[in-house]
Amino acid sequence: MPEAIFVVHLDDYQGFVVEKRYPSTLSLNEKALNLVYYEHEKEKATNLKFSDIEGMRVVSFAERTHPGWVVCFVLGADEDYETEDNNMAGMARLILELMSEVPDAVNLREILGNESVLNEPNEEQKMADIFFTPSSALLLERLEIEGVEKAAKLSIWLQTQLQTDTIELHEIVEPLMQSGVIKVELLGKTGETVFLVKDIFGYRAPPVKSIMKAMEADPEMGKKYKQLVSSFFSPPTGKGYNPTLPLDDPNSPLLEDREKMSRLLSKSLPYMVLECLREGPQEIGNIAQKTALPLETVQSILWSFESDRVAAQLDEYGIWVLVSDPVIESFMPEFILPAISKKLADKELAPETAIRHLELLIEEWGEICD
Repeated sequence: MPEAIFVVHLDDYQGFVVEKRYPSTLSLNEKALNLVYYEHEKEKATNLKFSDIEGMRVVSFAERTHPGWVVCFVLGADEDYETEDNNMAGMARLILELMSEVPDAVNLREILGNESVLNEPNEEQKMADIFFTPSSALLLERLEIEGVEKAAKLSIWLQTQLQTDTIELHEIVEPLMQSGVIKVELLGKTGETVFLVKDIFGYRAPPVKSIMKAMEADPEMGKKYKQLVSSFFSPPTGKGYNPTLPLDDPNSPLLEDREKMSRLLSKSLPYMVLECLREGPQEIGNIAQKTALPLETVQSILWSFESDRVAAQLDEYGIWVLVSDPVIESFMPEFILPAISKKLADKELAPETAIRHLELLIEEWGEICD
C-alpha cells in the first residue's frame, strides 16, 4: 500500500496547488510538483506513470476528463509498482471524480485505508456519452440512414447541419468509436470510411429484478413498491412512459429525457449509486458503504434521482428503491443491409467497401444468417 497520497491541480492564477495530501506532514516543493505534472504533459500520458522524483518513488495518475489534475502515490522502498497499479488507478479515478463533484468530502486517509476504487466506464456508460453529445447523436442518426460513409463526406454534412466551417470530426466520432458503435478504417487510397456496426436504444426500463427481490424479502413492502413503479409506467390517467413513440420532433420530451438519463449514466458517482439500486431496495447507509462514497454525496444523488423519477424513498421502511431504470442497449443494425445493397446496385459503394462492412458486422455479431 502507498505511504502517501497528494493531489495536484494546476491553477491558472496560483500555479501548482496541492489540493489534498495524506499524511498532512507530507512535504512537497515546487520542483517536485513541476516534475510530476510535466511527466504527464510532455508525453501526453494518461493513467498511471512511475517516476523517481526528488528521492521519492511516485506513481502519478492523470486523465483527459480532468485536465490540470494529477493524483500521486508515494511508494515505500520495498513496494512493487506492478502489483499495486490496478488499485492505484481505481483509487485515483475515485479521488478525481470526488474532487470535481464534492471536494470538501474527499478523505484520502479513508480511501487509502479502505482501498476504495472507481472502475473504468463500462460499455453502457460509453454508449451513454453518445446521446448527451449532440453532434455525436446527430452523426449516429445519419449513419442509421447511410450505414457506411466516407469520413470526408460526413464532415461536410455535419458542417452544413451545424452551420459552421470548422468541424473536429475526431472529437465527434470518439464517443461512437469508444463504445464500438462505429468502426473507422482506411480502405485503399480513398480516405477513411466510417461503418455503423452497432445501433443503440436508450430508455427507462421497469426495475423487475429489484421488485422481485423486494417481494421475496417482504411481500407487503414489495406490493407497495410495485404500485409505485406502476404509477410511473401505467398511471390511472393512461399517459404513462412509452419509449416507443416516434422521435421525429426534435423538441420531443422523450429526446430530452433520453439525454438526461444518458447524462446520469455517464456520470461515475450517480452510476455507482444506480448500480446499487439495481440490486434491490437499499438503505442509504448501505449504499454509502458499498460505493465508498460520503453519505452526504449519496443523499444528494438520491434526491436528484427522486426529482427525475428514477428512485423514490419508502419512508415507512427507511429504504430507497428504483422506480425506473435508465438503460442503454445495443443491437445489430440489420435495417441498414437494404441500404448497403441499394448503394452497391447504384454504384455509390465499391464492392470491397460493402464486403468489408459485412465482415465487420459478422465480427461483431457472428453469422448474420444461417
